[in-house]
Amino acid sequence: MPVGALFKHWSLRLLAPDRVLQHTYEAFKLLLGFDARSHELMAEFEALYHEGRREDLARTRIRYRHFAEAVAGMIAALEAMHPGQAGALRDYFNKYDFYVRLLLAPPEEFLIPPYALAHDSLVEPSLVGNKSHHLLLLKHAAKAHIPDGFTIAAPTFGLLVAHNRLRPALDLLLSGIDPDSAASLEEVSQALMTLVRRMEIPDQVGQAVFAEYDRLAVLSSDKAPRVAVRSSALHEDGAHSFAGQYHSVLGVDREGLLTAYLEVVASKYTPQALLYRIHAGIGDEEAAMAVLVLVMIDAVASGVVYTRDPAVSDNAALLVHSIHGLGLPLVGGETVPDIFVFPPESDVPVQVVAGSQQRQLVLRGGHTIEEPLNGRQRQQLSLSREQATHLAAVAREVEGFFKLPQDIEWALDAEHNLFILQSRPLRLESDLLPQGEAIALPDDLLPLLTGARRAAGGVAHGIIHHLDKGVMAPLADGAVLVTRHIAPSLVRYIAKLGAVICEQGSVTGHFATVCREFGVVLLVEASDALALLPQGLGVTVDGYAGKIYAGKVSSLLVRQQERRKTDDSAYSRKLRALLDHITPLHLLDPGDPGFRPQSCRSLHDIIRYAHEKAVQTMFGLGDIAGGASSRCRKLATTLPLDIYLLDVGGAFTDGGQGAVAPETLRSAPFLALWQGLSHSEIDWQSHLHFDWKGFGDMALSGGIASGGSKDFASYAVVGTDYLNLNMRFGFHFTLIDCLCGGESRANYCQLRFAGGGGDYQGRSVRIDLLQRILCRLGFEVSVRGDLLDARLIGYPAEELRTLLVEVGRLLGMTKLLDMVVREEEIEQRVEQFFHGAGRFDGPSTSCHEEPCTN
Repeated sequence: MPVGALFKHWSLRLLAPDRVLQHTYEAFKLLLGFDARSHELMAEFEALYHEGRREDLARTRIRYRHFAEAVAGMIAALEAMHPGQAGALRDYFNKYDFYVRLLLAPPEEFLIPPYALAHDSLVEPSLVGNKSHHLLLLKHAAKAHIPDGFTIAAPTFGLLVAHNRLRPALDLLLSGIDPDSAASLEEVSQALMTLVRRMEIPDQVGQAVFAEYDRLAVLSSDKAPRVAVRSSALHEDGAHSFAGQYHSVLGVDREGLLTAYLEVVASKYTPQALLYRIHAGIGDEEAAMAVLVLVMIDAVASGVVYTRDPAVSDNAALLVHSIHGLGLPLVGGETVPDIFVFPPESDVPVQVVAGSQQRQLVLRGGHTIEEPLNGRQRQQLSLSREQATHLAAVAREVEGFFKLPQDIEWALDAEHNLFILQSRPLRLESDLLPQGEAIALPDDLLPLLTGARRAAGGVAHGIIHHLDKGVMAPLADGAVLVTRHIAPSLVRYIAKLGAVICEQGSVTGHFATVCREFGVVLLVEASDALALLPQGLGVTVDGYAGKIYAGKVSSLLVRQQERRKTDDSAYSRKLRALLDHITPLHLLDPGDPGFRPQSCRSLHDIIRYAHEKAVQTMFGLGDIAGGASSRCRKLATTLPLDIYLLDVGGAFTDGGQGAVAPETLRSAPFLALWQGLSHSEIDWQSHLHFDWKGFGDMALSGGIASGGSKDFASYAVVGTDYLNLNMRFGFHFTLIDCLCGGESRANYCQLRFAGGGGDYQGRSVRIDLLQRILCRLGFEVSVRGDLLDARLIGYPAEELRTLLVEVGRLLGMTKLLDMVVREEEIEQRVEQFFHGAGRFDGPSTSCHEEPCTN
């Protein structure tokens, strides 16, 4: 603390104490506001972690920024109250604030070339994303056949954001997302996507992209090849699949290439992609978008190979799913494919199941169009057995290369050339809980629906909700959603779903992958589900057997899978580390010598220290009030008390200058205390003696200084919800400091009682009596000799006012007991106080000593 600030503070205390009082009170109120805000935000951080809630990291950063501002505000307010009280507190705050901001900081970005990368060599996934990296591995290491293409690098997205100065706007919008509000998600999504679609692409980026496209054109038989523009975000196809969350744009020519790029990049911010990323615990900057550009394959057949059956934990069969034309309708869950089932290590399918495809998506004149299958196509499978066998062999080679089960997208052109379009790790149900043994059910337990196909197994119980024509009522947790088609937007509800029943759909759809990731049961090909399963009905879904039962079937629910735990997500680890810097409390005892800034080991310690020192500062305000007597007004009362009041905030309402009557005051804590002091049980007239410490002729009526001299009067600093009263009770003094406002957590009352006219034994007995009564009133009490400190915090204003009445009554009734009370009378007098059994400020009936005079 600068010496100048200390000099100014002490100068004002001497020359303008009233200004110091006002300034200190205002700074204290400000500090209490910051303290309340700090605790609210700490509670929010703890709820996020312990309740497993998720929010965008941009929101977490802003939440922390508000928290840090509140803690810094407490330190500034404490320094304003009393320069020097904060000591080195700000240095320790800066230290922990730096740690937390570093923890929450987004990854460093290198916004440098290359902006687009050819596929003529291997490239790190941090530049091109997992999807592109896997294809390059297959091309250069496994010698697989993939379409020609290139990748627009992930850092290019960051460059565009920086070039357009969008990061503040993006973060502001992302921080406004409420994951539990579909309206919030939709509104923010639209704003984000609009910003991205309108981004200006720097010339050097456009030139790099067109140069790679032109190189493709030279290598291609078609001098103006149509390309597919697809996402390859950094976390896609890794620990999190992001299956179906981002857009692909097909049939793109050179002129439309940059527009298609922006469209794919903008799909980072679709409602379902946003919610998926938030639930995965990944920050926006961490999910930078690389974009894969591949020459379109004019496919006669396309599909997906699972090198293991993902829906059956103990089934090592390889599944080939195939449809006519391009594969988009299959992965979108819009059609039922042909299926070839290959046992382990066999090149002969043991089962071939024909699909129910009616229409196909094809490439015509460089454009994708949907057309009906012709008669010949409807009569035959989309692949011959030989083609399926060859595809199975290639898929096993891919699995062997990656040494993990794979989810492979492929396409077959008119010349029977096989292309691998994508390969990612396959999520298996064995990654979750085992299916377990079959469970016998009662013979009279009949299912509402049977024959559905298992896409993601498990057992769930919940209430049926219909999604028909895109309209759905709000979902309850664990809902069982019944739908005709699987829309991409369903992913936004994944956190609330227990099961999904789809009349169509596909095991190979992107949504099935997401359900397996999140532990949601998914049944597809569930004929007439919307008719058989009425809205609002409680059901049990047996995802293993493809059956749905009415009500709760407890014998099935013993196999209910828990949702995949996300406590080890990057977000949870980050939040745990953040809480380690924020919430632990080590400074517990203000009386401990270690209660100092140097002992702060967390931001919570800093909050605790600042609050405690602020309250201690307010406790000493009475010492300043006596020096500000020119602004004080005497309390008009018939009681033999000289009390001068200094208003620091709305306590005086009469606008006058002279004595102020109690009934005109607007200070809740003072009026409550005064109600107790003026209680009819208290005898203020029976003890008159001379106080030699007054250095003048001053009558001590009932042990209270009263004689007109301000030098020996009592002083109270009052506000509408604040009281600091320094009251001289003859040879002892009492100090009360109290905040009694609308914020219960900030309310407190502390009391100090010391001294007395009796001998040490008498003073000690009175202290013992006060301690017992105050403890029963709810105070925390500490005693050192004849000094008593009592404190309580966190009471609602109404309860605190009631307690203040009792405190006032106690102070009045015990004002001279140190001269007359005996140890054996303590228990009797405690009960007298709580039962209202008359006055006990004089000797008991068995005590006839005369009171001391000096």
